[in-house]
Amino acid sequence: MAGAEKSKEMEHPFENLLRQGWIGVACWMAMGLLLEGLLGYKAPGYLNDPQRRELFRLAHTHGTLLSAVLILAALTGRHFVPVPRWAQAALRIGSILMPAGFLLAGVWHPEGDPGLAIWLVPPGALLMIFGAVAMALSQYRER
Repeated sequence: MAGAEKSKEMEHPFENLLRQGWIGVACWMAMGLLLEGLLGYKAPGYLNDPQRRELFRLAHTHGTLLSAVLILAALTGRHFVPVPRWAQAALRIGSILMPAGFLLAGVWHPEGDPGLAIWLVPPGALLMIFGAVAMALSQYRER
C-alpha cells in the first residue's frame, strides 16, 4: 500500500500544489464572507478597530490571491515544464506565511502597531518571489 501511494505522488508532483491552492481559495473566501458579516452586523470588535480591519482584509486578499498563484503554478508545471520541488515548497510555505502573518497580527496588536506576527510577512513574501523567479527560470531554461 505504501509503495502505491509513493508511486502516485511521484506520478503527479503538482497535485499537492493544486490541492493546497483550492483549499486555500475556499478558506480565504470563507474568511472574506465572515468579514463581510462582521461589517454587516456592525461587530464592535471589528468595526471600531481600523488596524484590525485592515490586517484582516490584507490576510483575506493575500490568502486568496496567493492560493490562486498556487493553482496557476500547478497547472503550469503540469502542462508545460516541470518546476523544481524546492520552488514548489517555497511557493507553498510562502502562501501560508504571508496571509497568516497579517491575520495573526490583527488578532492582537498594541495601539497603532500590528502584532508581532507581522514578522511572518516578509519571509513569506521572499519565498513567494523566490518561487516565482525559480518557475520563470525553469520555463526559460527548457526552451
